Amino acid sequence: MGEFLHKLAEKRLVQTAAVYAGGAWLLLEATDFFVDNYGLAPRLLDIAVLLIVLGFPAALIIAWYHGEKGRQQVARTEASLLLTLAVLAAIGTYRISVGEEVGPIGNGMSPASQMSAPEGSGAALGEFSVAVLPFVNSTGQDSLDWLGPGISDMLTSSLARTGDLKVVSPQRLFELLREVGREETDQIPDDVAMNIASASGARRMVRGSIHGQPGDLAVEAQLIDLDDGTIVAAERVRGDDVFALSDSVASLLSGRVVAAAGPPPAKGGLAMGDRRPGGSPRPSLALVGDIDKLKEFQLDLRQTWDSLSVDSIGARYRMVELLEQVPGREEEVRQALEEIVQIDPGQARAWSRLARVAVVQGDEEAANQALERYITVVEDPTQARLESGRVYEGLDRVDAARAQYRAALQIDPADSRAMGRLSNSYLKQGDPSGARDALEPWIEYPDPAVAAHARLLTGDAWAWEGEFERAVEYYRQVETIGNAQDSPDLRADGLEGALAVQWAADSAWGGTRLGRYRSIWKLLELGRLDEARNVVEAAERVQVTEADRILPVDYHVILYAKGRVYEARGHRDAAIDAYRQLLADWGDEIESLPRFRDAPQRLQALEG
Repeated sequence: MGEFLHKLAEKRLVQTAAVYAGGAWLLLEATDFFVDNYGLAPRLLDIAVLLIVLGFPAALIIAWYHGEKGRQQVARTEASLLLTLAVLAAIGTYRISVGEEVGPIGNGMSPASQMSAPEGSGAALGEFSVAVLPFVNSTGQDSLDWLGPGISDMLTSSLARTGDLKVVSPQRLFELLREVGREETDQIPDDVAMNIASASGARRMVRGSIHGQPGDLAVEAQLIDLDDGTIVAAERVRGDDVFALSDSVASLLSGRVVAAAGPPPAKGGLAMGDRRPGGSPRPSLALVGDIDKLKEFQLDLRQTWDSLSVDSIGARYRMVELLEQVPGREEEVRQALEEIVQIDPGQARAWSRLARVAVVQGDEEAANQALERYITVVEDPTQARLESGRVYEGLDRVDAARAQYRAALQIDPADSRAMGRLSNSYLKQGDPSGARDALEPWIEYPDPAVAAHARLLTGDAWAWEGEFERAVEYYRQVETIGNAQDSPDLRADGLEGALAVQWAADSAWGGTRLGRYRSIWKLLELGRLDEARNVVEAAERVQVTEADRILPVDYHVILYAKGRVYEARGHRDAAIDAYRQLLADWGDEIESLPRFRDAPQRLQALEG
């Protein structure tokens, strides 16, 4: 050991290692500086690390063979070792330079990049494209730092909903910012912002700032042309509601973008609202008008982005769940789902959601392709038919959807979802008698639970058209079966149906049913019309589009609320449609319905 240590000292290996470590640290610092400040590719830092790691044994080898005084020849072993390290360095450098970066979706380097060109891959997105950079928190309150990206996200969704613009996803911008070392988005220099927006492929950029304090906020936004850096438009709105402020800025800026680019191109296919019964999707009830929920959503979304890796299926599903709560984010949802099936083609859940997203986007071919893949991987035949029916309904192929629901009932007659969706397919088209005919085979079914559910839905169909006495008759039958079978659920369903109809038909019953949606009336009273619209449309989505059973009284309460909200917002045609639907079903009974009694007068005034 003593001789070995003496030899190490003679060959200066320790000194070589110390000097090499110091030089390597300086090289890393310099590389990191240039990457952060001059927009160089982050992979340069990866290359530097690789060369430093491989260079360390090379330096020790050279010191071992040439550390002593005097001239030494290159030994064959030394040459072989150094050549091996050099080959590894060359291969690693090449792979890093031209290979795929491992990162979250949307950065153009993920698994889904083989399936479709990622948004913002550098290709121009056209004249009608815009990138919304995170807004700057200028309130002086650190607790509001989340509001900058929050406002930009809401503005992105609002602009995307206009249908005239192609909006770069917030996550794509977040990834571009992270690539240049700008993960903290509260302060982004102008030149970096311009470079990021240009790299996303957008034609124009929105930058903005938030001033004031909670309860009195001012949002300033500028629309910037990325070709020459000129400010196309500047808007400022003020108020206490960040949701309304976002909608206001979006309304002002979207017109400016379209005006600057010229007339928008004609759209092909059906619009989103035409593809989904019950109106276009709105934010979930958990997010509407609740600033704390919005903050929680923003923090959760960014934490999910950070947790993504090349094979993180769970994190991608979580991101899908978050993004589905906000309209206008369908493209991001689609990309995340495509990455999941690229990682694991057997993910039936992802294929079914891909089909639904394609329905919302109006892409029938993509919906059919995703549905075909779903059917091949799903294990439950009943679930396969239920999901097929749901997609066919979205594509307006109602007869095909009903055939799927009937097939599901042939497999499992006790599946209440299939029976409810079959009935719903008629009710959504205003055909309650068709629903009753479809339910007839199960009214006297030997299984009491199946027969009870068929009677429950038949009662719904009678209540749908104002035949309240017939509806109560069937609800009482369900309650009786529930008592006989000692089933609290059946008993509760029958009793609830009867009480709801009693409320609708009895002017002395009070307003408890409308109280279920009391936030709508409160928002109308306060004049917060945008939020009232969000709540009523979200409630409609839950009750009509997503439910396995449409509750007739709740549905008509929503219809009346839609009429009131659209009337207050000046949307005359939409209000007329809502009142007409209500009166088409309950016109003969409207005089005995206390809270709906003014619907005919409101409709007459609007039509006049």
